[in-house]
Amino acid sequence: MSDLAEYARELHESESKVINETLEPVEYPAKSEKLFNIRAVICDVYGTLINYWKPGFSSKNERSETILQSFRIIIDKFGFREILGTLNCNDAPEKTLSDFYNGLIALNHEKLYKKGVMYPEVKIEDIWSIIYAILKRNGYNYTEYCTCTENDFPRYLAYTYNFYSLGRSLYPGLSNSLETLKLSNINLGIVSNAQFYTPIDLTLMIRDQSNEKYDDYSEIFEGDMTFYSYEYGVAKPDQLLFRKLFDVLYEYHILPEQTVFVGNDLATDIQAAAEVGMKTAFFCGDRKSTFISSAGGEVIPDITFTTWASLPEKLSFYDEGGNKCD
Repeated sequence: MSDLAEYARELHESESKVINETLEPVEYPAKSEKLFNIRAVICDVYGTLINYWKPGFSSKNERSETILQSFRIIIDKFGFREILGTLNCNDAPEKTLSDFYNGLIALNHEKLYKKGVMYPEVKIEDIWSIIYAILKRNGYNYTEYCTCTENDFPRYLAYTYNFYSLGRSLYPGLSNSLETLKLSNINLGIVSNAQFYTPIDLTLMIRDQSNEKYDDYSEIFEGDMTFYSYEYGVAKPDQLLFRKLFDVLYEYHILPEQTVFVGNDLATDIQAAAEVGMKTAFFCGDRKSTFISSAGGEVIPDITFTTWASLPEKLSFYDEGGNKCD
């Protein structure tokens, strides 16, 4: 286990909070009740596998304050307060750090827009590297707060911010459902807007939910069917990630129409996957993370489901007669 993964495990085990919430399923039409001749299921992560909602996200103002609180925690945990106060005496340190963070992301996106990238993605550790460089130039010494190498320190900052800013749980029944699909000869993969810390968190959460039956998320998902946006500089609904996936499906002798994409966003996930010829499963398990937006009524998924426990019943490796298809 890497030092960062160990840091993540310790943080997860000591400070993860169980959020008791009532999920509110959403009704949305679908073309079918069940799909047949399915060889692969490819999942989005946030809002589909990981429930990132937390109570502070109930309104725009509350969300802003919750995010600022995450920056406050990092400032105190890593000793930024005095330097940030010196850099900008007119705002609270958490506001200054937030402005740095969001401004650098916006600048990175703008550069990629000018290069013709319609849906840009950053490597979030690069953003924190710039923030660290600013702090270092003003006298900050990270070794007083972290035993990692200097090159790794921005990744520790990125992971810590992610940990405190988002909710941390899998949707109920997820690990059992994925196991059932895998035992049904269906290959599992991921195509998601995500960062380097996403597989770390998936591993920790799947380990918890499966009662340590699975030690690593790669025991469930095929590594060569896993594609994260940060690795390619583009985000869904850009089709690059799907084209990368199709190259691998070809090697497995799996067609796009034998593949189901599972997502919680009607435009970014369902419409984007359908446009490249995949079957689609719209996860409508909770109103807070089911995004219909302007695509509502125009985009109809092949199936919908509101609990992960129900998904395996809606997908079959065999044809409608119960026969294996080549």
